[in-house]
Amino acid sequence: MKQQDHIETILNSFDGIQRAESRPFMYTRVRARLSEESNFWTRTSSIIAKPVVAICCLVSVVTVNVYLIIKANNEQNTETVAAGAESDILQNENFILASNNSYDFNK
Repeated sequence: MKQQDHIETILNSFDGIQRAESRPFMYTRVRARLSEESNFWTRTSSIIAKPVVAICCLVSVVTVNVYLIIKANNEQNTETVAAGAESDILQNENFILASNNSYDFNK
């Protein structure tokens, strides 16, 4: 009995149903969209406008920037160490003679 009442309630809920109506000019908008020309630029812009593509591009740019910054810091540290070793080597008497450009050997 309870199940029969439940089925009757469901069937009675369809009594006031009406046909769905679209917004004004909906058919015109759909037809215009279907007849739109699809050239290279419209397809490209529709792909680029997607959020996934934009996020991937942003992540790749940030990754390249971080890589270049880390690489530049490593090169700078290497140059600093090499300059320090060079200054230790050139602190002897020969460095003074080599750096004196006005010295005349013919005297």
